[in-house]
Amino acid sequence: MRALVAAFAALATLLAAGTAIAQPPARSGQAPPPRPNAVAPHPDGLDCVACHIDKHRGVQRLYAGTGGRGAPASPDRMFQVGVQCTACHSTPRSPDGARDIAGQNFVVTDQACATCHGDRYRGLLDRWRTGLGAMRETVATKASTLRKALGGGDASKEASARRLLDDAEYNVRLVTLAHGAHNVFYAANLLRRADAWLGEAGTLLDQPPAKTDDALLRGGYCGPLCHEPLGIKLRDTVSFRGRPLPHARHATELGATCTTCHSADAHKKLAATPETCRACHHSPQNERCESCHRDQTAFYRGTLQTALAPVKPNVMAAAVACTNCHDFSKPQPRAAIKEACTGCHDSAYLPLLTEWTKGGAAELKATTDSAAAAERAVASARRAGGGTPAADARLREARVALALVRAGGLAHNPLAAFALLTRARRAAHDAKAAAASR
Repeated sequence: MRALVAAFAALATLLAAGTAIAQPPARSGQAPPPRPNAVAPHPDGLDCVACHIDKHRGVQRLYAGTGGRGAPASPDRMFQVGVQCTACHSTPRSPDGARDIAGQNFVVTDQACATCHGDRYRGLLDRWRTGLGAMRETVATKASTLRKALGGGDASKEASARRLLDDAEYNVRLVTLAHGAHNVFYAANLLRRADAWLGEAGTLLDQPPAKTDDALLRGGYCGPLCHEPLGIKLRDTVSFRGRPLPHARHATELGATCTTCHSADAHKKLAATPETCRACHHSPQNERCESCHRDQTAFYRGTLQTALAPVKPNVMAAAVACTNCHDFSKPQPRAAIKEACTGCHDSAYLPLLTEWTKGGAAELKATTDSAAAAERAVASARRAGGGTPAADARLREARVALALVRAGGLAHNPLAAFALLTRARRAAHDAKAAAASR
């Protein structure tokens, strides 16, 4: 009975301290593992916890993935598998001869990481501390600047900004005082949320955003803090909804961060949807259309290399960017693109777009039909046992010319498109005639 009472007393002490740390089950025949935060009765009867209250509450909550603001619970992986504090805090800190007087504290070193994970984990702890420290410093500086801007403005906006500041500063304090390395993924996410709140507060206070582009605070912390030092290579290409996606190019060239597509709340979870792609690629701020739409760009700017027909730059290429005609923050029917034409031209130019699109579509269909008829003729001649090298060569020309127009977009360079379609129809006609003569 005394043992049972003592066990409940220890549990009550832990719950009062706010701990949520799970204990792995003891193996059969073994004593349960010690609870490092349980307070043992003092031999002299002194009640130490009357003053030393909740010493590790923040650490425990951070390790369990709770306690922060604006982010759902995200327990550290080691917490989930029941790793105790003493597994990492294994190096004595107190000097020799001091333990009997001052007790003994234990700190974390690389050796603790290497003992379980191997030598490649050496240096990872310092990487976490340095990276999170830089993030904290940036967020704290922004918060301090915005605090000074409070007062004298619109009362309602300032009240909202103050709440955002309070939440952001709370997350900074938690990560700082509870040591973010206890749950680096959750800590980095809390700082990212804090930075976003400061951006909102700055808008409310009419404060210009800081001219910095901190990839860690934008959500790009997975690679620098963990993957890169562990030698996890960035995949060049991945599949997204059945289509290949240039993964490495998005991360290194196009400015996407890990949490642009992956969940900031659950490790390894993919959060991207087609809307995620559209929100980035077709936002009014994105003027890098040409980095993805390379076929259309080459067609528009006349850099397409082909001997089938002359491809000179569109007459507008030197002065008109993609976003001058395409505004993907609005629906994109032909009428909306026509409105963009009137920004530079008078209304007499409006029928041209219809001619390029409707008329061009008819030309494209007629050419496609001619190529299909030539393919049937060539296939029939081949089945009859006749060789068709000349017909095959001309048919390839027709196919290539059609593919170039489809990929480049007829309206992006109508003169080049119509020249290629003409070449394709002639090649298809010649192929059909050569096949019939066999």
